Amino acid sequence: MRIIAGTLRHRIIEMTNLETTRETQDKVRGAIFNMIGPYIDSECTLDLFGGSGAMAIEAYSRGAKYIVINDLNNKALECSKRNCNNLGIKDVKFYNLDYKDFVKNDNHKYDLIILDPPYKMDYIDEILDSVYPLLMEKCLIVFEMGIDSKYPLNFKDLELIKNKEYGIKRVVVYKR
Repeated sequence: MRIIAGTLRHRIIEMTNLETTRETQDKVRGAIFNMIGPYIDSECTLDLFGGSGAMAIEAYSRGAKYIVINDLNNKALECSKRNCNNLGIKDVKFYNLDYKDFVKNDNHKYDLIILDPPYKMDYIDEILDSVYPLLMEKCLIVFEMGIDSKYPLNFKDLELIKNKEYGIKRVVVYKR
């Protein structure tokens, strides 16, 4: 895998190679960031189901000042750490928590939140509700889910601004 654009463009990153983790393909990751580009000016990005960290690293490469990567799987989190270390990313924090525990214990606000839970965790409204307290006044949420997942068109004061399908994956983007 490689970083698509920005200051780390073309740099190679390691994949987790875990059965429990789906990597977002380079082409799809590039399409997602091109899709949100006009809306994003990220100070702090949270990748709540981080895997290899590719999405957060892509955000950092494209200008995010600080990234937070959380993953419940130790091996996935170690992969994220190696990727950030190999790329010289210092403005990053790592957490090894269930997403509910992370949200409950985190008091930071984010202007970009990336959500790519396992497809079996198909409770979109519950996940959106859990991260809602972490949103800055102007925030984007990128939510990757299974193609058949049911998702709200609007959620509280979040407006659905993008909805794209990529094979077995759907990507929806909410803006606050």
